[in-house]
Amino acid sequence: CFFTIFLMEKTFTNEIYAYALENAILHSKAIESSVLPKLFQHGLKKERISEIIPEIKKIIEEVNKLNEKEKQIKFQEYQKYLHEKQEQRIGLKPLDNIKGKPVFRMAPFPSGALHIGNTKTYLLNALYAEKYQGKILLVIDDTIGSEEKQIMKEAYDLIPESFDYLKVKYKKPILYKSDRLKIYYKYAEQLIKKEKAYVCSCSQEQIRENRLNMKECSCSQFPIKEQLQRWKHMFKAKQGDYVLRLKTSMSHKNPAFRDRVLFRISDRKHVRVGNKYTVWPLLEFSWAIDDHLLKITHIIRGKELMIEGEMQKYIWDIFKW
Repeated sequence: CFFTIFLMEKTFTNEIYAYALENAILHSKAIESSVLPKLFQHGLKKERISEIIPEIKKIIEEVNKLNEKEKQIKFQEYQKYLHEKQEQRIGLKPLDNIKGKPVFRMAPFPSGALHIGNTKTYLLNALYAEKYQGKILLVIDDTIGSEEKQIMKEAYDLIPESFDYLKVKYKKPILYKSDRLKIYYKYAEQLIKKEKAYVCSCSQEQIRENRLNMKECSCSQFPIKEQLQRWKHMFKAKQGDYVLRLKTSMSHKNPAFRDRVLFRISDRKHVRVGNKYTVWPLLEFSWAIDDHLLKITHIIRGKELMIEGEMQKYIWDIFKW
């Protein structure tokens, strides 16, 4: 008699329901970015992210259709699957790999005043800088943003005022991403010359379809000389005509990682620099460059930015940084 033993992968269904319901009760609506990071406390491995995301989306959609009473009743059933709080630690947990004086950063996007959630993360960076007698930089992450999340002029004053009120000893002067566009352009051109980036004229729908089908974009086949010409043409083109994409692998396990967008065109007026620039970097590209040039040694941020961290590492490896 022969027996086969199957080791079943954990599904996390109960945990997803628990966190989606908790999130929906606290904020009226559950969102994916609030649920996914919680699953790492229950043993989710990052290589399973793409596998688990469809389940999260399905459950969130179901939870968001419930009325408030139904959410409360269902939460009573699932709340036992929430991660138990760890014992309270007094003081900061020691960091690994501290050599010399570390350099941290706070990088708020100026869409409004600081709030409790992002302030908590910034203060962790600031307190670690004090603990190890290092320094912390305040970098206003004012790339163009999106239609949904735009820059607010008042935030340029509100953010430093908040850090001053909290007695955060950041190194002055304050740095602004909107002053560093030419630096980003320089490194974008280097990626093109290394055949690691290409200018894409496909629609968002076509890009999405190619990613799902693991199909190489035809735009990536143009030679370097033509790619550089297309890059220059981006600066005269209209919003949506082109994007600059990083060459990764179209068979990467995470579809969002496949030939990810690095730069896009925006015709919106920037609060600080007006219409001086129309080609803007996305978060992970600007930080891949700045964290290297500014000699940042430690980055403490939320788990929802894991893919951005992976992208930074990918770009550093190209430049051998």
